[in-house]
Amino acid sequence: MTFGERLYELRDKKYLTKTQLAKDLGTTRQLIAMYENGKTIPNISFFAIIADYFGVSADYILGREDYIHLTHNKKKNCVFLPDGLTKEDYKLIKDFINIMCERRLKNEQKH
Repeated sequence: MTFGERLYELRDKKYLTKTQLAKDLGTTRQLIAMYENGKTIPNISFFAIIADYFGVSADYILGREDYIHLTHNKKKNCVFLPDGLTKEDYKLIKDFINIMCERRLKNEQKH
């Protein structure tokens, strides 16, 4: 998988338009389209910004690995999960996160 294909995949999974992603990254819709079409690639510093934005490793966004590591992206307050999980897996993870949040809230109320 190429960088452009991976960028499209990440953007699509987050239901982001090219315009919205460009706005979030401080660039243009046209440049995002050029990245996705393989017409150009970002410089190293902007590449790092894109990887950080999606909370993925450099190897993943380059297409060198196919597994998204469980990562917490503080800017987006989201968790990225590995591909291939079932609906039941997602439900279990969501339930677990809800339990952790309720536990934290109870602990905060005690103090």
